[in-house]
Amino acid sequence: MERQQYLERCSELFAVGGYEAVRAAAQAGLKECGPDPVLFRWLGQAHAAEDEDDHDREAEAAYRDGLALAADDLGLLVSYLELCLRSDSFEYPGRAGRAVALRERIEELAPPGSAERERVDDATGWAGRGYWDDLNVAAVQGQAQQAAKAAQSVLVTDALQRAARGESSEDTGEDLQAAELAAAVELLQGPGTHHYACFSRTGSKHTC
Repeated sequence: MERQQYLERCSELFAVGGYEAVRAAAQAGLKECGPDPVLFRWLGQAHAAEDEDDHDREAEAAYRDGLALAADDLGLLVSYLELCLRSDSFEYPGRAGRAVALRERIEELAPPGSAERERVDDATGWAGRGYWDDLNVAAVQGQAQQAAKAAQSVLVTDALQRAARGESSEDTGEDLQAAELAAAVELLQGPGTHHYACFSRTGSKHTC
């Protein structure tokens, strides 16, 4: 195949998540057509998309090989920047540290309003969200979920106890309906070996 055919093939495969096939196509293109910055970019992106340490190393190698051919290729520079921003600064300080120089070079080359500048802003905006921000959000969400479950548990237990005492269904109808619904959800979500005591709207007890 010709170079352009390899590039189109890489683009099509990447769009459907065929990263291994993208790598194979890019490597075949490099072998047949010789060193090419765009093929190196596709090779790097197909490695980076796997989001694993070994693939990240291969991605960096591909980007560096491409930049050795075309130092100002914006596609390569932006792709490499994204990889560096994603890297752990403790485990890979060298790679993470290269993000500063890459961004400065991209800002020199990419005019305002260009697709490359927009992609840079998206990448740096994502990377700016700190680990502690994510951790705090997750903690708040977890606490809210636990509080909701606890409140539901109290309501369900109270409704079942009142039904067991034979209280009027008019007084407890809505609560019993909620209790039956909660018990059904528990049956669907919990282990299948458990049995639950349920009450009908008339107050009679049966095993669910």
